[in-house]
Amino acid sequence: MNRTSALLALAALVVSAPAMANRPLNTDTADTITDGRCQFEPYVASTRSRGVASLQSTLVQLNCGVTPNTQLGVAAFRSNSAGETTAGVLASGKTNVVELKDGQTGVALSYGLGALKNPGAAWVYDSASLNLIGTRELVPGLLGHANLGWTHSRSAHQSSTTWAFAFEWAAAPKLDLSVEAYGDDRNRPWLSTGVHWVLGKQFSVNASFGVQSTNPHVRQLTAGFNVEF
Repeated sequence: MNRTSALLALAALVVSAPAMANRPLNTDTADTITDGRCQFEPYVASTRSRGVASLQSTLVQLNCGVTPNTQLGVAAFRSNSAGETTAGVLASGKTNVVELKDGQTGVALSYGLGALKNPGAAWVYDSASLNLIGTRELVPGLLGHANLGWTHSRSAHQSSTTWAFAFEWAAAPKLDLSVEAYGDDRNRPWLSTGVHWVLGKQFSVNASFGVQSTNPHVRQLTAGFNVEF
């Protein structure tokens, strides 16, 4: 596999993984969307590594609360580098099993299935995932999130254990800042920081910057928005 193809394969994992998380986090949170409400979240990502053509990705996702403690969603992404394109679609869900409240850790389980289209290949069912999520308010205005999960890729012929940790700080009434580390048992971890800014009652923008500790480093910049209805 050449480095461009390897970067496309990496993007299929890195770009699709956040489809089940709250932007700009890659770490999922134990809360769910209010029953009867939906969130539409498109974003773009630029992934770069020295000596490799940059990779540009676009992802759109729609998640809706379908019960007081469960949300379901769909997402699609497309990544392009040096004329090669990878695309994917995902169906996901998250169920809260322990409510997050003062003095109590919230617990949830997320799950998903994905299909992938690699360059020059047909669409195939490719992935399945499960993720255990914990969220707790550590001090007023500061949340801690932890994930431990499993994912299987048919195209890669392997299963992986995934993990993530994040801190989310309400820096101002409409401004949240985050820092996180995430990865799996087969690749070097990522470190990322993000910002979420509420501009209106049902509209917000977000951005993140992450680095994977490989040699050379892989860097990813993302930007998107959220509309709730």
